[in-house]
Amino acid sequence: MAKTLLLTGQKKVGKTTAVRNIVARLGEEHFAGFYATERRAEGKRAGFGIAMLDGREGTLASVESESHLRVGRVIDGRVKYGVELDFLENVAIPAVRDALSHSGKNQIVVIDEIGPMQLYSQAFRQLVLDALNGERIILGTVMSLSDPWVDELKDRGDVETFLLTMQNRESMTDMMSMYLAREVGIPEREYADSPRLRTSLAPM
Repeated sequence: MAKTLLLTGQKKVGKTTAVRNIVARLGEEHFAGFYATERRAEGKRAGFGIAMLDGREGTLASVESESHLRVGRVIDGRVKYGVELDFLENVAIPAVRDALSHSGKNQIVVIDEIGPMQLYSQAFRQLVLDALNGERIILGTVMSLSDPWVDELKDRGDVETFLLTMQNRESMTDMMSMYLAREVGIPEREYADSPRLRTSLAPM
């Protein structure tokens, strides 16, 4: 298996949840990076954020943003979300670069997600390439829609993409937890906390 593992799939299938579950199962001390989050107001989605594994949070996109960088469907003649790159470029990316530069730690880098909003940032694109070219194991999510830059990324020999579905998300979480734990040397007793995972780890 490649050292960069990317989950893909339809919207709301649970890609970020799967990554969070893997991190929780193996222990946050083995990871660095960030998650994508959803912002809601009055029961409706109002934007997206970034949640660092160290607890810091920031905005990625908002319906209230006046940014000229836009994503989403057109509502009343305007693309719904304005993309804000400040937190991504000034907090999230430097934190991941810091993790990539520290040798001797069994640390897996989480990049959630490689998607249309993040791809507005050239610094983010370079971070992804540098992470893939480095020595760290990468766990992330990537959009399913075709994009020349993303398609080239998925075709790399050191990248393995997994299609997450409602039917396979639990078994996928088990499989990836098992693989990552073995790669970074986490003892089985520290993460095999479900009967199914213990079964998947049984000698073949």
